[in-house]
Amino acid sequence: MSRSAAFDLLPGSDKNEVPAGIVQLNRSISRALRRQRGDFQYYDEPAGDPSLRQQIALRAAKRGWQAEADELCITSGCQQSLFLALMAVCQKGDVVAVEAPGFYGVLQLLEQLGLQVVEIPASAETGLDVGAFEQTLQRWDIKACVVSPSFATPTGASMSLHSRVHLIELAERHDLAIIEDDIYGESGWLVVPDTLKAVDHPNRVIHCSSLSKVLSRDLRLGWISGGRWHDDIVRLKLTSQLASSRFIQRGVADFFADGGYAAYLRRYRQQLQCQRDQLLDLLGTWPIPIRATSPAGGLALWLELPEHVDTIKLYNRALDEGVVITPGELFSMSGKFSNCLRLSFAHPWTRARAEALMRLPGLMA
Repeated sequence: MSRSAAFDLLPGSDKNEVPAGIVQLNRSISRALRRQRGDFQYYDEPAGDPSLRQQIALRAAKRGWQAEADELCITSGCQQSLFLALMAVCQKGDVVAVEAPGFYGVLQLLEQLGLQVVEIPASAETGLDVGAFEQTLQRWDIKACVVSPSFATPTGASMSLHSRVHLIELAERHDLAIIEDDIYGESGWLVVPDTLKAVDHPNRVIHCSSLSKVLSRDLRLGWISGGRWHDDIVRLKLTSQLASSRFIQRGVADFFADGGYAAYLRRYRQQLQCQRDQLLDLLGTWPIPIRATSPAGGLALWLELPEHVDTIKLYNRALDEGVVITPGELFSMSGKFSNCLRLSFAHPWTRARAEALMRLPGLMA
């Protein structure tokens, strides 16, 4: 499944109007395209457009990280950022620690790169169990740890400041890299957490993010800050992608600079909170015992069903009903979480989507 796979209807479901913020974004990109002169015949510099990197650095400062534009490199999305990070710090056969449950796209990357995986338990509320990670470091020579400290998928969990500081201390003590997947960081509606880079005094965090989850997947625009490995990462980006689209970067930079992005985010966060509440209300009417997380950000929650429910089998039954779900087993390589689901609240709860959700309990026999 793709990174964006989640509970949804199959093609033919209700379509929503384009948000005003996206209309404004498109206008900014169109203006940037019209302003191009002869530079369209040249490649962008490897690290990406300076104006966009500066705008990203300004937003990072609002989350406790005094980033410089020169510390950032533009990529084609967070998945490429994660790929570049792993390429820079690992060699084939190295061991990488991941959260469990955690993002299955990372597991796919690790398999593709020939890296070994050790899973670290993660709480559905507080994220990576740093104590368990410390114990694992006594048994394994771990080169990197991939973690989502803010609104992790699939649970929506966020790590405490104490756990974040402890994680950085362990990275320094055991000489390893922490790869921060921060793709959901700006989605929080109660609070927008600081980045892990905000407490990265030894410069061991490689920060990866993009606009795919909070703005538009079609942009294919992300970034990476590689810490002590940054120069290697920029060289890897040059050989694997060469350059990014210059006019899209400049259009997005303008969208940031004129306040369009901040205004859009304020509206979008309110919408996400409303849609999460609606999902929890719908789940509260299910005639079976369940446990659901209630994240304060991100795009999805984690649903634990009765132990006898096999969500892989449920997936096939639901597909016959025109509903796509995301089984829990996808978020681990160990076969765990077979009775769990990730459910998205990224889309408005139309009548058709709500009715599809309410059909699921009847398919669990």
